[in-house]
This record gives sequence, C-alpha cells and structure tokens, in this order.
Amino acid sequence: MNNHANPFEYEQATTFAPSFVRDVFIEDHNFTRFIQSNRNVFLLGERGSGKSMTLLYNSIAVQALKSETEKTQATFDYLGIYVPCNTTLFHKKEHELVSNTELAGIISEHFMVIGIAFAIAKGVGSILKDIDKVDNDRLHEELVYVLGADLLPNMPLMQALEAYLQRQSRLSQEHLNALQLDEFRRQAFTFTSLVHPLLTSIARLPSLAKPHFLILLDDAHDLNVYQMSALNSWIGYRDRSLFSFKVAVADSVKYQYRTASGGSILEGHDFLTIDLERPFQSANSDFGKLAKDLVERRLSKINVDVSAEDFFPASNEFQSSIERCKLAAQKEADSRYPDPQDQKKRRDYVYKYSRVKYFRERDPKANLPPYSGFETLAHVSTGVIRNLLRPCYWMYDAVYSTLSEDDRKHPMKSIPSDVQSKVIRAQSEQLWKWIQSSLASTIDNCSLEDARRIHRLLDNLANLFRERLLRANSEPRALAFSISAMTEDLSSNIMPLLDIARRAQLLYFRSGPAKDDGRRETYYIPNRMLWPIRGLDVVGQHARVSIQAREIWAAAANNTAFPFTEMDNVQGDLFDAEV
Repeated sequence: MNNHANPFEYEQATTFAPSFVRDVFIEDHNFTRFIQSNRNVFLLGERGSGKSMTLLYNSIAVQALKSETEKTQATFDYLGIYVPCNTTLFHKKEHELVSNTELAGIISEHFMVIGIAFAIAKGVGSILKDIDKVDNDRLHEELVYVLGADLLPNMPLMQALEAYLQRQSRLSQEHLNALQLDEFRRQAFTFTSLVHPLLTSIARLPSLAKPHFLILLDDAHDLNVYQMSALNSWIGYRDRSLFSFKVAVADSVKYQYRTASGGSILEGHDFLTIDLERPFQSANSDFGKLAKDLVERRLSKINVDVSAEDFFPASNEFQSSIERCKLAAQKEADSRYPDPQDQKKRRDYVYKYSRVKYFRERDPKANLPPYSGFETLAHVSTGVIRNLLRPCYWMYDAVYSTLSEDDRKHPMKSIPSDVQSKVIRAQSEQLWKWIQSSLASTIDNCSLEDARRIHRLLDNLANLFRERLLRANSEPRALAFSISAMTEDLSSNIMPLLDIARRAQLLYFRSGPAKDDGRRETYYIPNRMLWPIRGLDVVGQHARVSIQAREIWAAAANNTAFPFTEMDNVQGDLFDAEV
C-alpha cells in the first residue's frame, strides 16, 4: 500500500490480497488463536465483525506469506483451507427439483464436497509447486487409484485435480438435467469418498509431516438444510487427528445444528463457539484494545507512527467541557458519599453522571454536540469492525481531498475533530434516510410496512433515550433495552421486525443475566450510528432499559411514544470492562 492509499479500506475481506490480510489482521483480544487447533469452532458475528478476515488469515496462502515476512521456516502443522459457501456451486438448487429427501440430500452433499475438494486443491497447490518429482508421481498415482480420477498428466498435480473436479461437476449437472438419476447416484461424491481420502493422501507427503487440515467454511448460514445437516454430521466425528472445521456464521438464527441422522451437535462437546461481536465500554475492554491495535496497524501501512487517540483527536472544547463536568460530578459525589468506605459509590456516581451533566447543561438551542475522538469512534461502531472502519475511511478521504499535491506526498498525521464530527453526523443522517427509503428493497422479506414500523420503533427509542439522558435519575445513559411481558401474540408481531432490523444491522442481539437468579435473557442494542444526529451520547453505560412488549408493538405499529418513567434497568454483561 502506498502513501496515497486509504488505510481504512472496509470492503469484504475476500476482495483483499493475502498480503493485505497478513499485514492488517490483529490476532490479539479476540480468541481467534483457537483456530490453530484440532477443535471444531463456530465463529459467530454479524457481517463486518471479522469472521472472513479470521478465516483468511489462517489460510495456507496468508500463513505462507507470514512465514516469508518473518523469515521463518513454514512448518505447516496446520493447513487452512478457505472454503467460501456463498458461491454458485454451493447454491445449486437442483435438490429442490426432487421430492425424494434422500436424493435431495445426496445432490446437496455432492456439490458441497466438490466445492470443498476444489478449495483443497487450490490451497494445497500453492505449497506443492516445488514438490519432489518422486513424491509428486507417488501422490498422482495414489489419487488416481483412490479417487478413480483421470488426472491430466501434463499439468501441475493440483491444477489437474481442479480440472477433474470441474469436469465431474459438469457431468453431474448433465445427468440431473437429463433426469438420469441412477447415473448421478452412481457417480455422486460424499465426504468420505472424496474429501477424506484426498486429505489422507496429501497428509502422507513426507514434506508436510502429517499436517492437520483446518477446513475454513465461510458464510455457512448460506448452506441449505441438507448441507448443514451433512456438515454437522462431519463435525460430530470423534477422530479429529486429520481435520477439523472452523465455521463462520453471520445469521446464527438461520443456522441449524441438526445432523443427517436426526441428532444434534452440542457446544462444548462437538464444537467451541467464538463470538466476534464483542461489546465495548472502555479502552480496557477486549474490543477497545482490538480497535486501537487495528487502527494503529492500518496507520502503519502508510508510515504513520502515531497512536489512534492522536490520529483521531477529540474536540478541545468538548474535552474541556467534559473535564469541567467530571470535576463538578466529583464534588457532588464527595458530598453525597462522604464516608471513606464509599469510594466505589463515588466512582460510580462520577462515571454515570459526568457526561450526563454535559448534555443536560447544554443550551437546548445549541447545535449538535461534537462527535470526535477515537473513543467516540470505537463506541459508535457498536462493537463491529466494519462499523469502525467505515467512518474512518470517509474521514481520511475528506481530509485527503483537501490536500495539495505537495501535501499528498507526506503521510497524514491526524484527522481534525471538526471533520470527524461532520462525517459522523452525515453518516448518522444517511442511516436514517436509508431506513426510510431503502430498507424494504434491500432486506429479504421486508415489506414497506415492516420498514415503516422499524423506523417508528427506532425513532421512538431515540426519543426515549433522549428523555432518559436529559431527565432520568437512574442509568440515564442506557442505550440498550430488553423486552418484558412478552406474549405469544405480541412475539409473532414483534420478533419478525427485530429480526429484519438485525439482518439490516440496525439492531444487535446479545444475551445477559436477567434479574431472576440463574436466568438469562436477550437484550437489544440499536446501531449507535443512529444516535449522533439525534444528539445522544454514543458512549453508553453498563445498563439496559426494560420495556414492555405491548409498548414495543405500540411504538412500531401506531407510533405511540414510550412512556417516560423510572423503569427498571437490568445490570448485566452488556459491556465487558470494569467502569
């Protein structure tokens, strides 16, 4: 990347070169080291949370580049095979043309394992280009024998395997088109007839020293139900000495954990779960550390050696005002809790009310508060990496556009706070307009009325949070909510709306402890980019508001304002750092 490139690119990870993934990926603070193990792992998180980058970073191509950069000998104890599930091969719909569920499952698994085998050939081929001729001939002979594959002799071995798999896919399609189902059944591949023997044969190569294969399945929520059940059956295998699965799922509601035999795979027994949507509350949280490292690593790509806080400075006026309010809150806390033993109460009081004082003491007719500083950027991301990078990208571009040709030859040292604030407000306003104009046409199964109801719900939530910020005594900076008194009828109306909002990344679902001992409940965090244009404090606090289901539905269906009361607030694991 040269000095003229924007370091905060946020496109899909699959569009990045392996060298870019190697250079910008952050291994710390996110538990992704579990990938380099024999465990089966599910990576959960909405789009943009870093799942694809995590899988790609552990792929053969990136790990080989990493070894070259570090000038170390690549051991390849773990060989990561990146397998995208959002492809035409995985999305084939031929299984829908047959009424026989057994045959539908065979068709689905057949095309799925061809896709996995093709990814294996492509991935392994990059490290076998210099393979000893004796070993190459031995592997060629073994694959011909084990797979019954007619491999082209005048082509690199793995490329010949790719060509063979492409031919088999075409022949399978021809048999299905001609309704030659018996012929298709005879030639159909399964995991045990194609993938397993292929991995076993490759693992015998002396140069690889018995590797463990990581099958990195991306976007597994896009698999059909037969493919999901087949994958779950493979995950349920007890022997994980040769391979394991690392499965990225964006739509965890859609993914089903049933096996082909009708059972289910179980977390802790068959697989480990890593949640990449980590909540954020302070610089000491896991996401706070990850966000800081990520920004600084990106800046290093353009030879900028400054901290994230210095590159994205907060408004001096805002910082001074916050400090003044913090001192005033400290005096109030000292007066309220004079006992030396009440140190925690005083600290909690300052944490809860110093920022509140700033918003409450502002002139009601004043312009929107300045939204700037790395802390604000991290909070407005709602704990999603792409939400962090997007405004950074546009801020960088806004400043770069104003530079002269001479200035563009030198690295940018910081983004002025007024530019940050302008971009954040613009993106907040744009998000509201998108809900009104494009939500229904963008998200599957979202009607115009659904979009209107979601807009009304979020609008009323904004008004409620604003009221609480300016008037509430209890947890005034809460920006999350839970739903109480849910009935079956209300759930049938409310949950489809919340699911649409989740898929549109307007709402994030979390799980935390409820008031009842031992019980957990789902709570909801609206995308914090919604709040700047509404004048809210995007730096929320460790709390959530409990709202009755009938009030949720009334707000969405009839645009009824939420009643402002000192409602119960449930403290839980909304954020993962101490205050």
